[in-house]
Amino acid sequence: MKIISISPGLLAILLMLLSQPALSQQVRNFPVDSKLGNLTAVAFPVFTINSVQYQMGAGGQIRGTDNMIILPSTANYKGYVRFQLDIMGNLHRVWILTPDEVKAAEQEGQKIPKRFFFF
Repeated sequence: MKIISISPGLLAILLMLLSQPALSQQVRNFPVDSKLGNLTAVAFPVFTINSVQYQMGAGGQIRGTDNMIILPSTANYKGYVRFQLDIMGNLHRVWILTPDEVKAAEQEGQKIPKRFFFF
């Protein structure tokens, strides 16, 4: 009887290649009370979303397109986001959206605020 041996490095590479499709299929589920908005300015702790200034509340989180936490003091993104407010009306959570998530929000019937520039 012949025994086949696989090196640990080859096994690790094989497992990584097999896990890639599973990672790319993950979909973020947003809370029902989260709102769609257009983030236009960041001057920590004040964020301007849909022309309204919000202040980041205590323990507020910003998550990037890869769902990793971004430090609020280093957030310099401008574009479409989903956001959630706390009881006091401060920003509690902000999710930076991918283009696919923006399209999905449009299909759900959420209104995406458009920006108009008047020069």
